[in-house]
Amino acid sequence: MRKALASLLLAACACLARASTVPVDENLVALFADLHVTKDAHQPHQRAGLAQCVQDVLACHPRPANVLFYGDLAFNHGATNDYRLLKELVKPLEDAGLRWSACLGNHDRRAAYLSVFPDRKGAPPLVPERLVTVVKTPHADFILLDSCLEGPVHGRLDEAQRAWLQATLAHAEKPVFVGAHHSLSETGVAGLLASNAVCAAYIHGHQHTWKQLKEKGVETLCLPSTGHWGDIGYVLVKLSSAGAVFTLYQRDYYTPRPAATPAEAKPEWQQRVQKNNGSQWSVAFTHQKK
Repeated sequence: MRKALASLLLAACACLARASTVPVDENLVALFADLHVTKDAHQPHQRAGLAQCVQDVLACHPRPANVLFYGDLAFNHGATNDYRLLKELVKPLEDAGLRWSACLGNHDRRAAYLSVFPDRKGAPPLVPERLVTVVKTPHADFILLDSCLEGPVHGRLDEAQRAWLQATLAHAEKPVFVGAHHSLSETGVAGLLASNAVCAAYIHGHQHTWKQLKEKGVETLCLPSTGHWGDIGYVLVKLSSAGAVFTLYQRDYYTPRPAATPAEAKPEWQQRVQKNNGSQWSVAFTHQKK
């Protein structure tokens, strides 16, 4: 696995060598979730999975201008070394001029994350003591909320975030994709989003599954994991004035971890990959830019 990871990093470097000749598209956004990166020698597949997703994004032509991480960046309890490894793994994106943004999940810890990425705090932060981000693109914006409770598996939004979100949506001039690590039922903003025509959909991770639902009047998308367990891969979003098309790039499925050899992989795992890979989900924009 170490050799495989080294090969992926070398491939990423090769992509960087061609960076000046590959255009970046502001209307393309890559979505990653549930990275769970760790230096634990017994858990190599998480970092290899993220490295593969980074390589895949760098191999795009054109490349997405933004890459969004929907939580659980760290393996278990937000260890500082996990975030140090994350910094190494996302460096090829930064070196290629791609922007990345992240929200936190239940396996993350704010202090440890900010000790490695102090520039991510915001000055001032959009919501006090929470890591909230707005990523702007020409046709729609993405809001990443902070549903991390630092301990419990479930998530929640505090009242300050709810108030900020309500005010932000009230003044939005184009469609908005609202998201967090946890599902809509846990963040509890379905009513707020359903009552705002500006909200195009809700995006989340946590469940490691490519899945779409309409929940309490809100279209929702659950993302795969980059390499932990479940559906393994990432999603690429193509935005236009009419709407957004989400395409799943799934390369594997396993639970609780990959098979030791290809021969040991369950047939139903590969059947799921064959069924899912290349699947698309479309969202029409009913709210047009003012």
